[in-house]
Amino acid sequence: MAPLVSYKAIKRYINPKDGRIRTNILSKDADILPARHRNWKSFKSSFGNVNHYNYQFMEYKIVIDLSYAFRHFTHNTYFDFRKNVNATLLPTLLDPLLVVKEEYEGQEVLNFYKPFKNDEELFHMMMFQAYKEKGIYRFKTIYGASELGKVKRVIQATDARTIYFKYTEGSGS
Repeated sequence: MAPLVSYKAIKRYINPKDGRIRTNILSKDADILPARHRNWKSFKSSFGNVNHYNYQFMEYKIVIDLSYAFRHFTHNTYFDFRKNVNATLLPTLLDPLLVVKEEYEGQEVLNFYKPFKNDEELFHMMMFQAYKEKGIYRFKTIYGASELGKVKRVIQATDARTIYFKYTEGSGS
């Protein structure tokens, strides 16, 4: 973990005068919202046609059960219809803006954050890699954070919890 990672995120995205999020900077840093996968075959092929996608992020091993993930876009805790953002899962994992380690319901989780945009709006995608099991983080959920309070909480996480920020030294800016 680089020192002062959270300080750099706060400096970039939080206005020091009023404490509000600089959505104009987040919008500049956002990727274009990818077109959704219209079916299971397209979704699975984007991950290399495997049933379980394995990825090493820094020292964290992450596993995504693709069948669970695809179903989760239409059948989830809050009955949100998230199919329109199902193509954001892989880019959020592979190229996050911020990654924060947190405790959630007594379990250590990694929270990946990545903004996307289309012509009309900015989408704040949050992905939980939840329930650490035998050193492996298993995918739990991805959703669009509709309130900026959740985004601000991730941006303002302490250095001890912020494990990655895209715009630290050597990462571009």
